[in-house]
Amino acid sequence: MVLALHSSKFPRSKSGVPGYDELVDGGFHKGTVNTVTGSSGTGKTVFACQFINYGIKIGEKGMIITPSESAEYLKREMMSSFGWDFDKLEDEGKLAIVDVTDPVLRLQKSIDVDPVDFLINFRKLVERKLAEVKPDRLFIDDLTAFFMAVEAPFKVRSLTDDLFGIIRSSGVTSLVTIGTAFGTNQFLEYGADSATMLSRERIGNTLIRSIYIMKMRGSKIANSIRVLDITDDGISVSSLSPYS
Repeated sequence: MVLALHSSKFPRSKSGVPGYDELVDGGFHKGTVNTVTGSSGTGKTVFACQFINYGIKIGEKGMIITPSESAEYLKREMMSSFGWDFDKLEDEGKLAIVDVTDPVLRLQKSIDVDPVDFLINFRKLVERKLAEVKPDRLFIDDLTAFFMAVEAPFKVRSLTDDLFGIIRSSGVTSLVTIGTAFGTNQFLEYGADSATMLSRERIGNTLIRSIYIMKMRGSKIANSIRVLDITDDGISVSSLSPYS
């Protein structure tokens, strides 16, 4: 275990993922930015949607921002796979979904807007929506594609710090999912308060998903790698190691 002093004094947001909170001393620190990184098919989106859905169940308001896939696709996927009715939660005012793939923003991308300017506009959109909705929990679904077009590493770091600073200042507890295909994940993970890593690998004739905690500021974390299970009920962390 890696122990941070006085970690128990900070209020926590339970993840809603069975088996996860025990790896991080009780959940995410409230008001922090937390990344969940993995390649396609590792369970990033399911993990974050379960975090949002659980928060709504305990009376917290959720917001999802979808930069990489349409909100309608996300809602269909979560409903058909797990029975999470995000349309109903939107109608009840418990959830707000901001679709960045709408036709207006797609047009912006198609006319060769400078990627730095686009990210600055995205940050302003996030800031505005946080002020309007005032959510307790936020999920931004995969920022990888936004940052891969920025050529200068120092710009990626600066833009990341700016975006994450805006999110923290709102007081919301947030999850940001990140892919691994384009190598931008290291900058986003560095700027986050915690980084959770998901993977999928072949062991014998079986594909196994796994999870480990790379860091969580101000908290003690488990150093073990655990099996990650996805069933009709959602995602959960097993007590088993993928290598046992």
